[in-house]
Amino acid sequence: MFNLIVALCLHLLVLGVHQVKAQETLEQLVAGAKKEGEVTLLASASTFGGKKGFSELEAAFNKRYGLTSKLNLAPGPSFPQVAARIMSELKAGAKSSTDLYLGSDGTMSDMHREKALQKVDWSGIFPWVTKEMAIFPQETLLIYASFHGIIYNSNAIPKDKAPKGYEDLVDPALSPLWVGKMAIPPYIHWLVRLSGNWGKEKVLAYARKLAPLSGGRLRQGEEERIVSGEFPIMASTGGALEAMWKWQAKGAPLVGLPGSSPATCSYYQLGVPRNSAHPNTAKLFVAFMTTREAQGVIEKHDYRSSYLVDGTLMAKYVRSNKVKLQDPKELNELFQRDDTALEDELTKILLK
Repeated sequence: MFNLIVALCLHLLVLGVHQVKAQETLEQLVAGAKKEGEVTLLASASTFGGKKGFSELEAAFNKRYGLTSKLNLAPGPSFPQVAARIMSELKAGAKSSTDLYLGSDGTMSDMHREKALQKVDWSGIFPWVTKEMAIFPQETLLIYASFHGIIYNSNAIPKDKAPKGYEDLVDPALSPLWVGKMAIPPYIHWLVRLSGNWGKEKVLAYARKLAPLSGGRLRQGEEERIVSGEFPIMASTGGALEAMWKWQAKGAPLVGLPGSSPATCSYYQLGVPRNSAHPNTAKLFVAFMTTREAQGVIEKHDYRSSYLVDGTLMAKYVRSNKVKLQDPKELNELFQRDDTALEDELTKILLK
């Protein structure tokens, strides 16, 4: 009994020390951020709502931490190009051009492999951050998730004939509604992602059935051509749900849905480069972006949010529709494998 009491006391002591350390670490980050005064994200000019969104984020960020810091959005190139720049600067011993890195699964896998990101005890320091949010443990936090799926015009395709997933697109009983009129994306990464769930042979067989139904190609962001009725349906696009919420808010007949179960998804994450010039403010900002107030800002401007933050559009959708998601860790493993043969074959089938 005595040994048990001693063990329990030691356990409680360890917990107490950990909590103090976490609190002290948060205080140190805030103190460091006060000296730094600013933080910069190099990304697309429209990221998180662009200048207007960043202005709102800045006010909420400073209020939460008691700071007067400047949040800078520096318009820059694509995710892979920014990642390459950070790694080049790191190898040269130079400070990073950006204090933060925003990327999706593939580029974050590269940053992880190159050990280009700082290690942070996110859930230990910030009480609202859960371990599940750390896609790469102690490196990145999920900011928003974007499902890959089908979008269609509900005026052109009635509900009882509408697809419920990718496999319905090649169903002979349904496909006459869109044969020769269906848009497909001019890239094959959505099928590469799907290979993690289906396997390569099933994905290739599916692509062969899909190709004859195509009526043209559309990129992500060209949903207006579905709304206009030029194409009644698009086989797959990133951000299918965000597109639906955006256009339905305007009264447009656009429906979006995940294409598979588990649903394939892009996991957009933030991390802090090892050579960040303002690392304290950067760490505070990464954690801040997982708060409900920050999620509300990006949701208002982009209809994007995290399913791991209670009350967001995405969290409500996932819960109410009982959506099973693709495991981000399995997706990371998929991206770290180089399957050029599969990509080449899919390209021949669909894009040549």
